[in-house]
Amino acid sequence: MADGSVQPLRLSMKYRQLGSLTVSEIGLGCSGFWGHRQFDDRQAIRIVHEAFDLGINLFDTGHNYCNYNAEPRLGRALAEILKRSDRSKIVVSTKAGTLRPRPLLSLREVKTQDHSPDYIERACAQAIKNLNAGFIDIFYLHNFSPASITDELLTKLAAMRRNGMFRLLGINTHSEAHMQYVAQLKGVFDVALIDLNVAQLDRLPVVEQLHKAGIAVVAGTVLAQGHLIRGKIGHIRSAADLWYLARALLKPDARRLALAARDVRPALAAVEGLSAAQAAMSYILGLPQVSACIFGTTNLKNLREIAAAPEKRLSEAHAASIYSAFRQQRTFASA
Repeated sequence: MADGSVQPLRLSMKYRQLGSLTVSEIGLGCSGFWGHRQFDDRQAIRIVHEAFDLGINLFDTGHNYCNYNAEPRLGRALAEILKRSDRSKIVVSTKAGTLRPRPLLSLREVKTQDHSPDYIERACAQAIKNLNAGFIDIFYLHNFSPASITDELLTKLAAMRRNGMFRLLGINTHSEAHMQYVAQLKGVFDVALIDLNVAQLDRLPVVEQLHKAGIAVVAGTVLAQGHLIRGKIGHIRSAADLWYLARALLKPDARRLALAARDVRPALAAVEGLSAAQAAMSYILGLPQVSACIFGTTNLKNLREIAAAPEKRLSEAHAASIYSAFRQQRTFASA
């Protein structure tokens, strides 16, 4: 680790195939408050180093994340890791297509996305420089619309891949309709990074569609932005807690997740031998269609807790209880 302490043994991490890549079941999401300038750069880098020492080899970020600060921050952390480890030991993913988050209030039209072929190529080239990785392992189109997937864009992406800029092509979307669209484009995309957690198990049919189309599924938002853990959101102990509370209150998707998660929390908390966060991770890792779960944090204790999840599989009885809680929540929501 960067602070000179003894490296922990890599006892708990497990690995899966994601296309041609071997990835840790848990990937570190390098976004959110982790990427903000208000969060100490040294502590952010320490989290990346600790994750690597725990056996995590998948690191995910985005070109525009945290006002363009997350990608170069991750690059600084990876540069130090690569001084003591081979490039083949890490898998780096990033995204392009979003310029800035859509403002909550705006009196004028603001351009938030650019999926033009030239911009996507420029963003990928800059990402390679930012990340100090030589190439991108998984390059995602971020928040796309079907209309943006033009022949010109696909031709450009094919040339970028041939030129060694990235290895696998992915899509990152929150829209189930867009997931279905991608599943129909067989042979175009290798990976789909989607929101998937025990409060959103109604997405299992589209996950199966993606899997049958030969598209690897990476699950994000596995803890429903913290709403699956009782007391996680709203307990203010740090600037990060305040940031996540503001997101939970202001963003419509976060409010929907909060409502969906409330009836599943007791089933997660009732799992013996696992924390609620580990139970939530273990359930999603138990889905055969899922290649990896992405998890973000600013807390080393939380990181170590989640990194231990792969060795703590759910029993069939606990998995059934969690699914039953989800089904009751869906029944109540539709009543």
